[in-house]
Amino acid sequence: MYRRKRRGPRTLPCGTPTVIGCVEEFAPFVYTYWLLLLRRMTETQLEVCVDSLDSAIAAVDGGADRLELCSALSEGGLTPTPGLLAAVKKHISRPVDVYVGLLYCFMFMYIYSGPPHNDHLRMRPIMFCIVRPRAGPMVYSEGEVEVILKDAEILKNTGADGFVFGALNADGLIDKKLCKQFREATCDLPCTFHRAFDFLPDPLSGLETVIELGYQRILTSGGKATALEGSDVLASLVTAARGRIVIMAGAGVKSNNVANIIALTGVTQCHASARVCREFKFEWTTGAKMGSGNDNVVWVACPEEVSALKKAVGEN
Repeated sequence: MYRRKRRGPRTLPCGTPTVIGCVEEFAPFVYTYWLLLLRRMTETQLEVCVDSLDSAIAAVDGGADRLELCSALSEGGLTPTPGLLAAVKKHISRPVDVYVGLLYCFMFMYIYSGPPHNDHLRMRPIMFCIVRPRAGPMVYSEGEVEVILKDAEILKNTGADGFVFGALNADGLIDKKLCKQFREATCDLPCTFHRAFDFLPDPLSGLETVIELGYQRILTSGGKATALEGSDVLASLVTAARGRIVIMAGAGVKSNNVANIIALTGVTQCHASARVCREFKFEWTTGAKMGSGNDNVVWVACPEEVSALKKAVGEN
């Protein structure tokens, strides 16, 4: 019987694995990684918007696929600080990036510390940053455009995986010039067009505009207060998109209705905040206030709600 000759020694005389030995040991982990990557690309995904480090960690613990980093979710989400992005990147496991250097990295680890294990293959959520300089209408002055583009540059250099943006003209239509400027400023990073889309008078026409501008995803409630209320419009957008862009349902998405939203609309990605109220039992005696809200309350993502959302999303 013919037997294929061994291609070379698996270890050196001193016991250190050769390149061939490393490749043979590492192959199952490459296969496992590609399965994880394929599953991430094909399964229904959950994005969680967060405006603090605690919320980001909770969202990851609950199984979120992607984070939308913001500040001031109470205002619908404003541009996060570079410090928040850096802190989240520091405290959350990094993904196994798809580079040839990955192979060499694991070979090096194998030689000096043994074969890789499942922890090495843990994938962190992708981190998108919203760029929205203030609350209120998404119609921006020339000065605000400078702020928007500079924020995008800084966040890109800090390590954002992608961006969330949207802008309108005074007539209520998409500001094509600014949205194109923003897309060019973010280079090859993916961009989501945010819920400015829900203020458009003709969402199907707006869909074609966003596709032409090169955005990869639209976050929308179908023009209604909640995604469930806008399910008819969401379904028509999914049909009209024909796979050219992702339609992501957002607003009022919870673990007890996300399955229904998916069934009614056909969306493959959902967006939620999954927040709960955390109250501090302080008694202020000075009468001072920091804003119009309750200074004893902070809203944070709940890992149990994120986990329930992820489970419900994964079953569809």
